[in-house]
Amino acid sequence: MLLWFGSFLCFIGYGIQPDKEDMSNLYLGIVLAAVTLVTGIFSYMQVSKSAEMMAQFENFIPPIANVIRDGQAKSIEARMMVPGDLCLINVGENIPADVIIFESKEMKVNNASLTGEPLDILMDPEAPKENFIMEAKNCCFFGTSCSGGRGKGIAIKTGDRTIIGQIANLASSAESAETPLSMEIERFIHIISAIAIILGVVFFCFGLATYDII
Repeated sequence: MLLWFGSFLCFIGYGIQPDKEDMSNLYLGIVLAAVTLVTGIFSYMQVSKSAEMMAQFENFIPPIANVIRDGQAKSIEARMMVPGDLCLINVGENIPADVIIFESKEMKVNNASLTGEPLDILMDPEAPKENFIMEAKNCCFFGTSCSGGRGKGIAIKTGDRTIIGQIANLASSAESAETPLSMEIERFIHIISAIAIILGVVFFCFGLATYDII
């Protein structure tokens, strides 16, 4: 807003000056407007990309989950799942919860949305147990997708208690600490703003006094 205001004042100054051959105010106004416009466009592009990435999180949640309850296979809303549900996962479906796989038919899981790794992981219920759950070959996680085969497993965590849910909660609750660089920049901006305002008032008063004398 300060740059736009400065550009506006430059155009006004050029419009009221008697010497139209002096183009300095016009050029300065154009430069300020162009810089502000380009900066605003880039900022908008960055914000829109961030919003688009956040909107993609909605696609992580499958609308329907296939479970076995009371000995019968049924489709329920994924948000109604609870720990202990037996899940049936087929190729092309998103994983509706953190699931331990105990039966796999060449089931493969893509964890790119969670870990960034593009390679598919073959689910192996008989694989040795790992100390780190993310390295386990018999676990698939909410937000990932089944890229091949099919499998059956037990939901162990749902909703905000899943791995990706905990990450999202930590990211949303983390306090953004002000860095020393940002504090110095803010201090510099305050100093420059104060100097600019004082000089502006002084030169404005000086200009009025000089105009009256002339």
